[in-house]
Amino acid sequence: MQEDIDKWLKELKKGSTKLSILSLLRSGDKYGYELIHELEVRSGGIIIIKESNAYPALHTMEGDGLVESYWKETGEGIPPRKYYRITPRGREFLEGMIREWKRYVKAMDDIWGDGSGNK
Repeated sequence: MQEDIDKWLKELKKGSTKLSILSLLRSGDKYGYELIHELEVRSGGIIIIKESNAYPALHTMEGDGLVESYWKETGEGIPPRKYYRITPRGREFLEGMIREWKRYVKAMDDIWGDGSGNK
């Protein structure tokens, strides 16, 4: 049974990758590892995205015009890092995603509730 739940959770997390990344970029530019780490920390370890998933997602979002990247020098002896920032199109998309996510969560609450508003 747990194996089936784990598969379902994997799909759920995969489906919320864009939402998670764009939400973090809304508060400021970040480089890839910083995004991955902050997602894990802020979610209490619930949302963990591997580098092998994060970077393709970032590249796809960049191609879709939701984020843009730039290189930034970080200090002497440290190679430059590729930073990502949310674009105006990305902000608009994020607002729509959050609105729909909240509608979906409410619908699910209604489904598994007793129909009277009591859960």
